Amino acid sequence: MRIEHLGFGIVFIFFSMCSDLPKKDLSIELKYQAYCSSCHLTPDPKNITKSIWKEKVLPEMGARMGYKYNRYNPIARNSMEENLYIRMSNTYPNKPTIDSATWSEIHDYIVLLAPDSIPVDGQRSLRNIPLDQFRTKSISLDQIAIARVTNIQFKEEFNGFVIGDAYGASYTWPLSSEQLVPRFNSPMISYHQKGNDLFFTEIGFMNPSEKPLGVTYKKRGITIDTLAKELHRPVYTEVVDLNEDGKKEIIICEFGNLTGELSMLVESDSRFVKQTLLPVPGTIKVEIIDADDDGKLDIVVLASQGSEGIYILYQKDNLQFVPDHVIRLGPEYGLSWFETLDYDSDGDLDIVLVNGDNADYSVFPKPYHGLRLFLNNGSNKFEEKWFYPIYGATRVLSEDYDLDGDFDFAVMAFFPDYNMVPEENFVYLENQSPDKYLFRAQTIKTPPAGRWLVMDKGDVDRDGDVDLLLGSFILSPGNGQDLLLDKWREENVDILFMENQAN
Repeated sequence: MRIEHLGFGIVFIFFSMCSDLPKKDLSIELKYQAYCSSCHLTPDPKNITKSIWKEKVLPEMGARMGYKYNRYNPIARNSMEENLYIRMSNTYPNKPTIDSATWSEIHDYIVLLAPDSIPVDGQRSLRNIPLDQFRTKSISLDQIAIARVTNIQFKEEFNGFVIGDAYGASYTWPLSSEQLVPRFNSPMISYHQKGNDLFFTEIGFMNPSEKPLGVTYKKRGITIDTLAKELHRPVYTEVVDLNEDGKKEIIICEFGNLTGELSMLVESDSRFVKQTLLPVPGTIKVEIIDADDDGKLDIVVLASQGSEGIYILYQKDNLQFVPDHVIRLGPEYGLSWFETLDYDSDGDLDIVLVNGDNADYSVFPKPYHGLRLFLNNGSNKFEEKWFYPIYGATRVLSEDYDLDGDFDFAVMAFFPDYNMVPEENFVYLENQSPDKYLFRAQTIKTPPAGRWLVMDKGDVDRDGDVDLLLGSFILSPGNGQDLLLDKWREENVDILFMENQAN
């Protein structure tokens, strides 16, 4: 589960300046950009309210520069073990790297531009019609206590879903309720079957932490081998033969917290050796595809902390990769998920992503949350062509759900505006005109049956159209859902099966 993180630091990188600023303020803006653009785009002061800047973001920003602001201590409430790992990360300098005069200038510049409030669009519910593409069925699983689903994956080999929970257990649905693998001490976040081998990974620790407790295993028959341990909050894996030499590589998104990475386990002499592919925190999903048509498989990865955006890691020789940061958004956007697709049928890779993580430092409904479609110019240069606002959007699955020949989007929101538009915890966007980007929004009009954290797709009933399965997780940050908690606890809905009605 991704938790939003606004990271700040020091590197002298300059971006374009706002044309509407007075000339006398240009030097202050340049200082802001220079000091606060270490490995990500500089946050727009206007995207966060004044009070949140002063109470949440600026104290953390100052700590990243060794500057104490409002007596903020980033490690005050952590355990001794956690603080040890935080110090090892070198995130918070022991000495200030900014002088007090410059800090005051940057502080005042941000507070001057930040708005007192950012309006909530209460009319959003008027754009939605009742969901008719899918028939929904709420399901309680006896094995899971109080809606704590942490993993859902559709598996073609048994035409069903793998479900993992916060207690380290895993099951198949709808085939069996038996344990897939032994129960772990933490949630299993991935399951892959390759021939006679099963590969699976447990996260180690769900909450934001620098402690590396994740583990990847291989199971053959009754034998379970540990392939790698001390992984830093792994949240997603792929098992693939990248260089087609007959040996499997395991790509691991070590989401981490203050630090993290995209790593790879390479098989060598009957053991796996770990390599770092991309040393950035917040890696949350990968797709394997030949992005440049050179006959070699490349890695497309979403980084949702630090230097947020989409990277393509182009494979060269001997499993060496060259990264290209092809899509960049600021840390306030909260990137959460992506899929590759050929939206415009021109033969190249397009990307749809959702941004809507809304926890940690800046919790409020954000009008720039939603779905974004980026089209490829043929040379892996991407331009945002369409944005559809959805508060708290955290997962998207693209598919021709209605079988009319174009891409539709199923969007799940873990952080919707529960006060104004709670039905937008799931939105089905039916494509009406691909060229004009006209979509019809369908939502479930009854109160949300759960708080959806994970989702996957597959033709479970084998009728030729693609169904959906959503998993609920109600042990989580608040963000306005308190009035629904009693309902969720009482009904104890673990999964929501959405049966496609196209056939």
